Amino acid sequence: MYATGTMLRQSAALAADIEGLTGPVASRVGEALATVPGEALRRVVLVGSGDSHHAGRAAQLAFLRLTGLPCEALGTQQFLDYGMLGPAGPHAATLVVAVSASGSSPRLVTTVRRARDHGFPTLAVTGRAGSALGEAAGREVAAALGLTERSPGIRTYQASLLALLLLAVRLGGVRHALPGGGPAAEDALVAEIAATADAVRATADAADGPCRELAARLTEAGRPWAPLVFAGTGPAGGTAMYAAAKVVEAAGLPAYAQDLEEYWHIERFADPADAPLVVLAPPGLGHPRAAELAAAATGRGRRVIAVTGPDDTALTGTAWHTVPVTGTAREEWSPLTGHVFAGLLGARLADRLDRTPFSGGGPD
Repeated sequence: MYATGTMLRQSAALAADIEGLTGPVASRVGEALATVPGEALRRVVLVGSGDSHHAGRAAQLAFLRLTGLPCEALGTQQFLDYGMLGPAGPHAATLVVAVSASGSSPRLVTTVRRARDHGFPTLAVTGRAGSALGEAAGREVAAALGLTERSPGIRTYQASLLALLLLAVRLGGVRHALPGGGPAAEDALVAEIAATADAVRATADAADGPCRELAARLTEAGRPWAPLVFAGTGPAGGTAMYAAAKVVEAAGLPAYAQDLEEYWHIERFADPADAPLVVLAPPGLGHPRAAELAAAATGRGRRVIAVTGPDDTALTGTAWHTVPVTGTAREEWSPLTGHVFAGLLGARLADRLDRTPFSGGGPD
């Protein structure tokens, strides 16, 4: 039986998961990459569905910055139908990283087998060792949590994201592409990732109350605001996709993610004029546009919900509501704190509406 209490417990466990997983997963990443011709690679593709795809989108910047390689995050079916068409060049130069918390997604297993048949080096990021996906890929990084409670993906999402970030660090080391270079640079980056546990813990503590209050405000008219639009760009684009998924899964409410600039070109014209807009604005390259768009949307009457640092007065000063997020050492790690509010908000909305996770949408 699914319950919102499980979502809240999982959100509270996120920091401890980072503390417990970072070292073991970093070791497994090193073992998995030992047989990958890292210096010969010319491209990385992160493949998955649902939360696994969202984790790929959130981790994409880390691969771009730390490995020196082009990186795409594609949905499973998109890659299966079109991802093996190009670009021109030997398939052996493209590393396909398949992501699935269960490690048993039939469509993704089929995709990985097809990719190997075409000559792509493949690697699986999963939530349990010895999975069907790991066997199909031939290389596996297991970020195992030993979960027994059923829940929308919260701890599993973070575990997949953590593994991908560690994979980007190690691949950058193999390719001698890390800032500063050498094993010391790699160790320092892994230590930075481990240190985000403190920021994740602080965010979980600080965000729950504002998420509870936000759930009340979004349902105070006797009916919930829907759809909810989550806007972000860069790593926050993947976080926005994940956050929308948690609202749908937990509360059964329509919600979707949109790129910041695409929102301004399209959804700003949608009625009603005072509809809520959730703006994800971590520090980084996308922050100036996020602040600018939030102010403009507020000026048009939107109820802007800013998911950002508590001291980010550029957004908090005019926002209708603020959910605080503690910052990280660098933008590449920002999805580790940015996603924390999503499970909390989904659970609090479900409680307000007296719903249970995965109860919407009619019978299966």
